[in-house]
Amino acid sequence: MDKKPKKKEGIARLMELAGTKKSGMTAACTLSVLSSVCKIVPYFTIYQILQKMIQSYTASGGFSFAEVKTIVFLTAASAVLYGVFAYASAMLSHEAAFDILYELRMKLMEKMGRISSGYYTSNTQGAIKKLLIEDVEQIEIFIAHSMCEVAAAIAAPLLTIIVLFIVEWRLTLVSLLPIICSFVILGMALKKPDGAKHQENMADAKSKMEGTIIEYIHGMSVIKIFGGTKNAFKRYEKDLNNFTKSVHDTAYYNANGMGLYYAFFGAQIFFLLPAVIIMLNHAASYAEVLPKILFFLVICAGLKEPLENMMNVSIDSTKINVGLKRIDELLSEPEIALVGTGKHLPGYDISFENVSFAYPGSGTKACNGVSFRLPQGSCNALVGPSGGGKSTIAQLLLHFYEVNSGEIRIGGVNINEVTHSELVKHIAYVFQDSFVFHDTIENNIRMGNETATFEDVKNAAKAANIHETIMALPNGYQTVVADNTGLSGGEKQRIAIARAMLKNAPIIVLDEATAYADAENEAAIQEAFSRLSEGKTVLMIAHRLRTIQNADNILVMNAGRLEAVGRHEELMQSCALYRDMVTANERRDNWSLRKGDME
Repeated sequence: MDKKPKKKEGIARLMELAGTKKSGMTAACTLSVLSSVCKIVPYFTIYQILQKMIQSYTASGGFSFAEVKTIVFLTAASAVLYGVFAYASAMLSHEAAFDILYELRMKLMEKMGRISSGYYTSNTQGAIKKLLIEDVEQIEIFIAHSMCEVAAAIAAPLLTIIVLFIVEWRLTLVSLLPIICSFVILGMALKKPDGAKHQENMADAKSKMEGTIIEYIHGMSVIKIFGGTKNAFKRYEKDLNNFTKSVHDTAYYNANGMGLYYAFFGAQIFFLLPAVIIMLNHAASYAEVLPKILFFLVICAGLKEPLENMMNVSIDSTKINVGLKRIDELLSEPEIALVGTGKHLPGYDISFENVSFAYPGSGTKACNGVSFRLPQGSCNALVGPSGGGKSTIAQLLLHFYEVNSGEIRIGGVNINEVTHSELVKHIAYVFQDSFVFHDTIENNIRMGNETATFEDVKNAAKAANIHETIMALPNGYQTVVADNTGLSGGEKQRIAIARAMLKNAPIIVLDEATAYADAENEAAIQEAFSRLSEGKTVLMIAHRLRTIQNADNILVMNAGRLEAVGRHEELMQSCALYRDMVTANERRDNWSLRKGDME
């Protein structure tokens, strides 16, 4: 039996994600190594100068600049080359990082368009925002800065240690002793499984807190109206406290190990001084050992910086791994099924064949053995009590979710055999809460058909009864839709209808599109609907039953089951639930508030 290849982690996984940008990252790391080599050259040239100075002093011959001229020029050249290599490395690493981030974000966004909508209901906005922004940004920081620092931090100390062994192997061993101890301490701390768990818990707590903050901000108007404070939103306070506790626990868990690590890491002088004293006591000539001693005292201070950078990156890599894990979890989310190579739709009749579906994590079926057929070109309505499964049917038709059993067919073709682009090309959806982007009105409408002319956009707006409203705005179709634009909910809804009209899809799905409209807007929207629906297969979800009484088919949903199908007159005779709903609608439409009703 073949074993599955082990999943890559850490830097190996980053290089895998880098794809075609590996060569740029490799070049950036190489230049970083060269810059670090140039950076340490002055330490060795200083040693040469010290040696010359002490030798000249003991020989009583004086010290001349000519003796160290070459060394000085070498020092200056190394400084210039350090700047050139460091700049080139930074340019290449940042270019590679931004390219990788662009490709990764595009990959994530494309993936999010192919997975079930259940992902968005089971993850908070804060968690998704953290993944797409913060976790990806951490990768940018690591690629643009940390990877080059790691390469330099490995190469420079190795070269330095080799030279140190050549100069004086005994002092080198003494200098390395505290560093080795600190490495051992840090390695023991990083290997503890609880350490990674603490980092993961802290990241989880942060995601939950950010999601709750977004929700709290969205609900601020309700909290203020009812005179509440943060205590009125208990989860807000709870998640803030959980995050604070996770940071506290992580800090205290790492306190002892990190304290010992830093204590040993900076203790080279403490170890060197006794060795220096012993060496001076046994030296035949101070002129022979003094340059070495001064050299080690200088170089050990410089050796600490690149090694410390490497250790800090190793610590930070735990956070990178957590972010990569979250990215991989999204990339491995199951996608909406597609069987075969993707068929085209030969027709636009819709059929549900014994379809059952339950939302992820729910034990209740939102659709339970639902079967019906909607002929091409027919106008159909979905009605029923709240929670009956109306919106679920519309979402299943759009393949937002994968059905648990049964089949959904359009033109006789199972939607599992149709690509997502082919499916959405033939369906226009007007949502209950139509989303209007922070962009010009023209671009909002043009989303329905990006190749449309401006005249087509205007014609769609006219058909949606929104053209005159747009022209009354300061910049007409170039007005940017924002909170201060002054467009009402009904007017934004008509912009969404214009978008659907411009798309001119053969199947129209209307999800409670007049739910929040006033009487004037509702009349305009209904008129726009009649134009939009001409010759199309229409599925309309409605609570206001008087608007759908002339539909070709009315489907009555109740608790996930299809209770009845028929025209208005038939259902009034055969379906008690529909009859009760019509009666309740009539009472609502005739309802008024009179003096004494509240007494």
